Amino acid sequence: MPIITPQAEGLIEVAQNPNRPRNMSITKRNHAGFTLIELLVVLLITGILAGLLLPAIVNAGVKAKQVQCLNQLRQIGLATGMYADDNSGVIPRSTHSATAYGQLPWAYALAPYITGSVLVPGDIRWTNLFNGLYRCPVDRRRNNNWSYGKNVYPELSAAETGGPTWPTVHSIPNPAGTVLFAEKLGGSMADHFMAHFWPDGGEPEVDRSRHGPNSNYGFCDGHVANYKFELTYDAGHGINRWNPDTAR
Repeated sequence: MPIITPQAEGLIEVAQNPNRPRNMSITKRNHAGFTLIELLVVLLITGILAGLLLPAIVNAGVKAKQVQCLNQLRQIGLATGMYADDNSGVIPRSTHSATAYGQLPWAYALAPYITGSVLVPGDIRWTNLFNGLYRCPVDRRRNNNWSYGKNVYPELSAAETGGPTWPTVHSIPNPAGTVLFAEKLGGSMADHFMAHFWPDGGEPEVDRSRHGPNSNYGFCDGHVANYKFELTYDAGHGINRWNPDTAR
């Protein structure tokens, strides 16, 4: 019996089907493709995944800015510690009292420990520092408003406190529990918080929700934390971590 090869079978098939298109392959091929329904399903799944991932991506960006802000406050705290080491433990003052004592306000006093140079207003390096390390990454303002401020309690006189004073790190009973730096509300050109006015009805100038429901704080021992404002000050519950005498 003669052997018929696959090529011969192909020729026989062409001979038996003369109307077969000439450009069709002799060997059969399975040409698969996406149908419209399949494409719609793929697009639907892609949309669902994007909807699930987008909030996570946004939250990651928000968290990254919060962490960057904490790192900036930590650097300010470290510079404050170095300043105190060089000045017998004295904490730098804010514009609330610096001029009266012949000192530079805290942001200028700390500049040499951050940049290695003494800076003055108008110096481009000061502008870079003010809108760089001294500016929370969430705070998009580029004006004279301060992004961070210092607690004035450690620089108050006995007449202002009614008794005790805390001009040095060593004189603060609980440095780890006492707020030194925090985030300021927009619209304030002051570099400090008049926290001693709050118990008498003064409105706190703290941006309480710059990072979601919380804000970042730097403490007198140099550590930083992300807290709800009420964990640092809540007159109704006897919480005041701004006053060194009551900070716990």
